[in-house]
Amino acid sequence: MNDIQIVYSSKANGEISDAQIVKIHAVAIANNARRDITGMLLYSKGTFLQVLEGEAGAVDDLMEKIKLDPRHCDVELLVRNSIKHREFKNWSMGYRRLDEADAKALLNYAPFFEHGFDANKFCQQPGVSLDILKALASQLDED
Repeated sequence: MNDIQIVYSSKANGEISDAQIVKIHAVAIANNARRDITGMLLYSKGTFLQVLEGEAGAVDDLMEKIKLDPRHCDVELLVRNSIKHREFKNWSMGYRRLDEADAKALLNYAPFFEHGFDANKFCQQPGVSLDILKALASQLDED
């Protein structure tokens, strides 16, 4: 099997309510389970950061659909790695909304999300986007 892991960031087109994010998350869980895709979605101040893992064809197809989704824009692919083992295997789609408490708890990463996810900052330090996702995933695993 040829599994890959991708990370992308994007900006919401307009305001997205908590109810809308809950709906997006629920649909993603169902669709990703059917496609055997795992991952995690983060939201901060009108921006998204997401990791997706699974068979290369399925993940690439999903990424193409994501790029066409009118609910967001400025989709930036940050990471695309071949993987032997999934790092986010616990969820068909984990979710977390980041806030001030997260910025205080993750001081090293706060500049990357405290004002929303910034693809330019991530491009300057490749791998930080995945580090943030892993740090938050480990916190969720402990809860």
